Parts: sequence; structure tokens; C-alpha cells
Amino acid sequence: MRVKVGLIILLFLLPLCCANVGAQGDLEMPSWELGWDEDMDGTHTLALVNGEDIEDELIIFIDNQRMSDLNIELTVEWDSDDIPIDLDYEESITISASTNETISIKLKNENGYVFQTSPNSTMVISVNADEVSFEQSTSNQNIEADIAVPEVYELVVGATSRGEKLFAGSSIEYDFNIENKGNSDDAVDSPVFSIRSCPHLDIEGFDQLDGQVVTVGQNFQTQLKITASSAHPDRTCEVTLSVDSSGNQKTTSVIIEIAVSAVEDSSEDSNQDNSQDSQSDDDSIELTESSSLPYLSFVEIIVVLFMANSMYFRRK
Repeated sequence: MRVKVGLIILLFLLPLCCANVGAQGDLEMPSWELGWDEDMDGTHTLALVNGEDIEDELIIFIDNQRMSDLNIELTVEWDSDDIPIDLDYEESITISASTNETISIKLKNENGYVFQTSPNSTMVISVNADEVSFEQSTSNQNIEADIAVPEVYELVVGATSRGEKLFAGSSIEYDFNIENKGNSDDAVDSPVFSIRSCPHLDIEGFDQLDGQVVTVGQNFQTQLKITASSAHPDRTCEVTLSVDSSGNQKTTSVIIEIAVSAVEDSSEDSNQDNSQDSQSDDDSIELTESSSLPYLSFVEIIVVLFMANSMYFRRK
């Protein structure tokens, strides 16, 4: 009786043991894994070269835990088709048995599109790995990451004349503009100007640009007052206007030439006029004096000669 009971219990426990062994066999079956070879939990910011071109590299790994080779077909995609990023990677890879290999995905762009893309917006890069056996996909894995372009700062300055002529002792206005061609808001730091060979020239209002915010795509404009002192000589002045970007501390400048016309000295003209007047007065005086001298007429000369002859003959 006891033997029969033991057999019955054994018959009930046998299926459970087989199922447990089968489950353990499935869990322990050698497999493969796809993943990032770097920390991609946050947002990966692409690297920038030459100030405007993107050139970066992402690294993935495939861990083959099997005792046979693993054939993988890779596909890398963006979530947006209008981003002109060139991708360079191996599409077909064979991973040797019991090895962990890394694969490079190179990203490149030389069109400067980064200037039109905000660093605050992210893109998603997706890597899909298909296991291929006899030209058939048997399994696949997928990983994703958030990608962003770096912050780019570029301020461009310019100055335009209003066609006014600058005289010594007066002032004119110049239009000065700052354009933000980067992809991030920027501000002006350290606005300075230098004037070459014209110590009597001054620019008003330029230092007030310090801290001025210029948003993305904005062309900020202001007016500068340029003043020449009354002692300024007749000369062309070279003026350099420079500002720094608060984003990257890069200095950008513009050079303008301003012609200053000296005011004619009215005192010299007055002295010259007075000297000419005095000279003409002297000439008139000389003429008056010469005309006032005594002179003898022709008749008087005849009479004098006749009287002289009469006296001479009388004496004879």
C-alpha cells in the first residue's frame, strides 16, 4: 500500500520537475545582447569642428554569448528625415562565438545646418540589430538615444553712414547693427572702439551696448553719435568698433573711415582783407600826394623863357 502511494506521488511530481528543468534550460541558453558602449541615459550633444561642422562618433557593442558565430544586420535611423546628417557604419557584422565586439557609428555634416537647429530640441537616433540565419531574420534588438546639436554663438556687426558730412565742431550719426547668426540667444560684452590718428574725435552711445541681448535671427540696430571738436584738422579717421559675444567670448569688429573737414579761420581772412584795404588806401594816398605837387603849364614856361631873354638883351 505504501509503495502504491509513493508511486502516485512520484507520478504527480515528475511533470513539475520536468517543467522546472526545461525553464532553467531556457533561461540559461546562451544568447546575444545589443547596447551602448557609453553612457547615453541623458542627451548626447554632438561635437562641433571648424566652428560650424558636425563630426562625432557613437559606439555600440554586441555581446555574443553563444558557442557559434552571430550574423547581424544593422540599421541606424533618425526620427526626422530632414536632418542632413551623414551616417557611416558597418551594415553587416559577424560576431565570433563568445566575444563582445564594439561598432562605430560616425555622424558628419558639413552644411552648417547646426545654425538653423536649436540646441533645446532633441532628435532620436535608433539602432536596430537583426540576427540573420539563412537570409532570414530570427531575432532582433533595438536601442535608442536622444541627440542634440551644440550651442553655436555668432554675432556679426556692421555700420552704415547716413551720408552726412562731418565738420570740425559738429557731429553726425551712424547706424550700427548687430546680427545674431547663431542658434542660441546671445548678449554683447565689452563694447569698445578705437580711433586712429584722430585724438579730437569721439563716439557717444557705444558703451551703452554692454549687456544688450540679441535673440536668434535678430538684427539689432542703434544709432551712434560721432563728434569732432572745433580743433579737429582736415583728416580722414579710421574707427574700429568691436563687441564680444557673451556666449563664446569671441570678438567681432567693423572698421569705418570718417572724413572730417576743418573749419576755415575767419580771422586770417579778415586780416588779409584788412591788409588789402590798407594797401589800396596807401596807393590812393600816394596818388593824391603826387597830384597835389605844383607844376608849370606850357604857357607859363613860354613866358618865363621870354622874360629871361629880355633881361639878357637889356644887359647887352
